[in-house]
Amino acid sequence: MNHILIADDHAVTRRGIRELLRDAFDGVQVAEVADGNAVLAELSSRPWDLILLDVMMPGPGILELLGAIRAVDPRPPVLVLTASNEIEYVIETMKAGANGLIHKHHAADDLLHAVQRIADGGTYLHADTAITIAKTLQRRTPTLPHHDLSERELDIFRRIALGRAIKEIGFDLGLSDKTVATYLARIREKTGLTSHVDIARYALKNGLVD
Repeated sequence: MNHILIADDHAVTRRGIRELLRDAFDGVQVAEVADGNAVLAELSSRPWDLILLDVMMPGPGILELLGAIRAVDPRPPVLVLTASNEIEYVIETMKAGANGLIHKHHAADDLLHAVQRIADGGTYLHADTAITIAKTLQRRTPTLPHHDLSERELDIFRRIALGRAIKEIGFDLGLSDKTVATYLARIREKTGLTSHVDIARYALKNGLVD
Protein backbone atom coordinates (compact mmCIF):
# COMPACT_ATOMS: atom_id res chain seq x y z
CA MET A 1 0.00 0.00 0.00
CA ASN A 2 1.31 3.41 -0.98
CA HIS A 3 -1.63 5.80 -0.76
CA ILE A 4 -4.56 5.71 1.68
CA LEU A 5 -7.37 8.27 1.86
CA ILE A 6 -9.18 8.84 5.18
CA ALA A 7 -12.57 10.58 5.08
CA ASP A 8 -14.03 11.62 8.43
CA ASP A 9 -15.43 14.95 9.62
CA HIS A 10 -13.71 14.62 13.02
CA ALA A 11 -10.10 15.82 12.91
CA VAL A 12 -9.11 13.91 16.04
CA THR A 13 -10.42 10.64 14.57
CA ARG A 14 -8.57 11.25 11.31
CA ARG A 15 -5.33 11.95 13.14
CA GLY A 16 -5.62 8.82 15.26
CA ILE A 17 -6.23 6.58 12.26
CA ARG A 18 -3.47 8.29 10.28
CA GLU A 19 -0.87 7.69 12.98
CA LEU A 20 -2.05 4.11 13.44
CA LEU A 21 -1.63 3.40 9.72
CA ARG A 22 1.76 5.10 9.50
CA ASP A 23 3.06 3.07 12.42
CA ALA A 24 1.76 -0.21 11.00
CA PHE A 25 2.62 0.17 7.29
CA ASP A 26 6.08 1.43 6.36
CA GLY A 27 6.17 4.21 3.78
CA VAL A 28 2.42 4.59 3.47
CA GLN A 29 1.20 8.05 2.44
CA VAL A 30 -2.04 9.07 4.17
CA ALA A 31 -4.28 11.91 2.98
CA GLU A 32 -7.29 13.28 4.84
CA VAL A 33 -10.60 14.86 3.85
CA ALA A 34 -13.61 15.85 5.94
CA ASP A 35 -16.64 15.20 3.68
CA GLY A 36 -17.96 13.05 0.88
CA ASN A 37 -17.63 15.64 -1.86
CA ALA A 38 -13.93 15.98 -1.07
CA VAL A 39 -13.58 12.21 -1.46
CA LEU A 40 -14.94 12.41 -5.00
CA ALA A 41 -12.64 15.34 -5.77
CA GLU A 42 -9.60 13.35 -4.57
CA LEU A 43 -10.35 10.32 -6.76
CA SER A 44 -8.71 11.95 -9.76
CA SER A 45 -5.63 13.20 -7.88
CA ARG A 46 -3.82 9.81 -7.79
CA PRO A 47 -4.51 6.07 -7.70
CA TRP A 48 -5.67 5.15 -4.20
CA ASP A 49 -4.76 1.81 -2.67
CA LEU A 50 -7.43 2.12 0.02
CA ILE A 51 -10.21 4.50 1.06
CA LEU A 52 -11.59 4.67 4.60
CA LEU A 53 -15.03 6.27 4.83
CA ASP A 54 -16.88 7.43 7.91
CA VAL A 55 -20.55 6.54 7.58
CA MET A 56 -21.79 9.95 8.80
CA MET A 57 -20.19 12.93 7.07
CA PRO A 58 -21.39 16.10 5.35
CA GLY A 59 -22.16 15.54 1.69
CA PRO A 60 -23.73 12.50 0.02
CA GLY A 61 -25.07 9.70 2.20
CA ILE A 62 -22.84 6.65 2.43
CA LEU A 63 -24.77 4.53 -0.08
CA GLU A 64 -24.89 7.38 -2.59
CA LEU A 65 -21.20 8.10 -2.00
CA LEU A 66 -20.20 4.48 -2.54
CA GLY A 67 -22.13 4.43 -5.79
CA ALA A 68 -20.44 7.64 -6.94
CA ILE A 69 -16.98 6.30 -6.06
CA ARG A 70 -17.58 3.10 -8.00
CA ALA A 71 -18.88 5.09 -10.98
CA VAL A 72 -15.71 7.21 -11.07
CA ASP A 73 -13.17 4.51 -10.22
CA PRO A 74 -14.21 0.95 -9.30
CA ARG A 75 -10.67 -0.11 -8.38
CA PRO A 76 -9.84 1.20 -4.88
CA PRO A 77 -11.04 -0.99 -2.00
CA VAL A 78 -13.26 0.84 0.49
CA LEU A 79 -13.49 0.24 4.23
CA VAL A 80 -16.46 1.87 5.97
CA LEU A 81 -16.23 3.00 9.61
CA THR A 82 -19.56 3.01 11.42
CA ALA A 83 -21.04 3.44 14.87
CA SER A 84 -24.29 1.72 13.89
CA ASN A 85 -25.25 -1.85 14.81
CA GLU A 86 -28.24 -1.98 12.44
CA ILE A 87 -27.73 -5.13 10.41
CA GLU A 88 -29.81 -4.11 7.40
CA TYR A 89 -27.64 -1.02 7.06
CA VAL A 90 -24.51 -3.18 7.11
CA ILE A 91 -25.93 -5.38 4.37
CA GLU A 92 -26.95 -2.41 2.20
CA THR A 93 -23.53 -0.81 2.64
CA MET A 94 -21.78 -3.93 1.42
CA LYS A 95 -24.19 -4.24 -1.50
CA ALA A 96 -23.46 -0.62 -2.47
CA GLY A 97 -19.78 -1.37 -3.01
CA ALA A 98 -17.95 -1.41 0.33
CA ASN A 99 -15.24 -4.07 0.60
CA GLY A 100 -15.42 -4.07 4.37
CA LEU A 101 -17.15 -2.53 7.34
CA ILE A 102 -15.88 -2.12 10.89
CA HIS A 103 -17.44 -0.65 14.01
CA LYS A 104 -15.63 2.34 15.51
CA HIS A 105 -15.68 0.69 18.93
CA HIS A 106 -13.55 -2.25 17.79
CA ALA A 107 -9.89 -2.43 18.73
CA ALA A 108 -7.06 -0.83 16.74
CA ASP A 109 -5.76 -4.28 15.83
CA ASP A 110 -9.13 -5.11 14.28
CA LEU A 111 -8.93 -1.97 12.14
CA LEU A 112 -5.42 -2.83 10.95
CA HIS A 113 -6.50 -6.38 10.17
CA ALA A 114 -9.46 -5.05 8.16
CA VAL A 115 -7.22 -2.64 6.24
CA GLN A 116 -4.71 -5.35 5.38
CA ARG A 117 -7.41 -7.83 4.39
CA ILE A 118 -9.21 -5.59 1.92
CA ALA A 119 -5.93 -4.14 0.61
CA ASP A 120 -4.99 -7.73 -0.25
CA GLY A 121 -8.18 -8.07 -2.28
CA GLY A 122 -10.44 -9.64 0.33
CA THR A 123 -13.52 -8.46 2.19
CA TYR A 124 -13.95 -7.80 5.89
CA LEU A 125 -16.65 -8.00 8.51
CA HIS A 126 -15.87 -8.45 12.18
CA ALA A 127 -16.73 -11.99 13.32
CA ASP A 128 -19.41 -10.69 15.70
CA THR A 129 -21.08 -8.74 12.88
CA ALA A 130 -20.94 -11.67 10.47
CA ILE A 131 -22.54 -13.99 13.03
CA THR A 132 -25.30 -11.47 13.75
CA ILE A 133 -26.01 -11.08 10.03
CA ALA A 134 -26.23 -14.84 9.59
CA LYS A 135 -28.68 -15.16 12.48
CA THR A 136 -30.73 -12.23 11.18
CA LEU A 137 -31.02 -13.72 7.72
CA GLN A 138 -32.09 -17.04 9.22
CA ARG A 139 -34.99 -15.62 11.19
CA ARG A 140 -35.95 -12.64 8.97
CA THR A 141 -38.24 -10.48 11.08
CA PRO A 142 -41.04 -8.40 9.51
CA THR A 143 -39.95 -5.21 7.77
CA LEU A 144 -39.49 -2.25 10.11
CA PRO A 145 -40.82 1.21 9.17
CA HIS A 146 -37.38 2.68 8.41
CA HIS A 147 -36.74 -0.04 5.81
CA ASP A 148 -39.18 1.81 3.54
CA LEU A 149 -37.05 4.96 3.58
CA SER A 150 -34.89 5.87 0.62
CA GLU A 151 -31.13 6.22 1.15
CA ARG A 152 -31.45 10.03 1.34
CA GLU A 153 -34.45 9.82 3.68
CA LEU A 154 -32.59 7.41 5.96
CA ASP A 155 -29.57 9.73 6.03
CA ILE A 156 -31.76 12.68 7.06
CA PHE A 157 -33.62 10.44 9.54
CA ARG A 158 -30.31 9.64 11.26
CA ARG A 159 -29.30 13.30 11.38
CA ILE A 160 -32.66 14.29 12.87
CA ALA A 161 -32.24 11.53 15.46
CA LEU A 162 -28.86 13.00 16.38
CA GLY A 163 -30.49 16.36 17.09
CA ARG A 164 -29.46 18.19 13.92
CA ALA A 165 -31.65 21.14 12.97
CA ILE A 166 -33.23 21.36 9.50
CA LYS A 167 -31.03 24.32 8.58
CA GLU A 168 -27.89 22.45 9.71
CA ILE A 169 -28.86 19.36 7.72
CA GLY A 170 -29.54 21.48 4.67
CA PHE A 171 -26.13 23.11 4.96
CA ASP A 172 -24.32 19.76 5.36
CA LEU A 173 -26.11 18.13 2.42
CA GLY A 174 -26.31 21.16 0.12
CA LEU A 175 -30.12 21.22 0.27
CA SER A 176 -32.57 24.04 0.89
CA ASP A 177 -34.50 24.15 4.15
CA LYS A 178 -37.67 23.54 2.14
CA THR A 179 -36.24 20.40 0.55
CA VAL A 180 -35.14 19.01 3.92
CA ALA A 181 -38.59 19.77 5.33
CA THR A 182 -40.15 17.86 2.41
CA TYR A 183 -37.94 14.86 3.13
CA LEU A 184 -38.91 15.08 6.81
CA ALA A 185 -42.60 15.06 5.88
CA ARG A 186 -42.05 11.89 3.83
CA ILE A 187 -40.16 10.31 6.72
CA ARG A 188 -43.04 11.03 9.09
CA GLU A 189 -45.56 9.65 6.62
CA LYS A 190 -43.61 6.42 6.02
CA THR A 191 -42.66 5.73 9.64
CA GLY A 192 -45.60 7.21 11.55
CA LEU A 193 -43.12 9.05 13.79
CA THR A 194 -44.47 12.55 14.25
CA SER A 195 -41.83 14.30 16.38
CA HIS A 196 -38.06 14.58 16.55
CA VAL A 197 -38.18 12.93 19.97
CA ASP A 198 -40.05 9.94 18.52
CA ILE A 199 -37.48 9.69 15.72
CA ALA A 200 -34.59 9.79 18.20
CA ARG A 201 -36.15 7.10 20.41
CA TYR A 202 -36.85 4.86 17.42
CA ALA A 203 -33.33 5.31 16.07
CA LEU A 204 -31.75 4.41 19.40
CA LYS A 205 -34.02 1.39 19.88
CA ASN A 206 -33.19 0.02 16.43
CA GLY A 207 -29.44 0.74 16.48
CA LEU A 208 -29.54 3.41 13.77
CA VAL A 209 -27.47 5.84 15.82
CA ASP A 210 -24.93 5.38 18.57
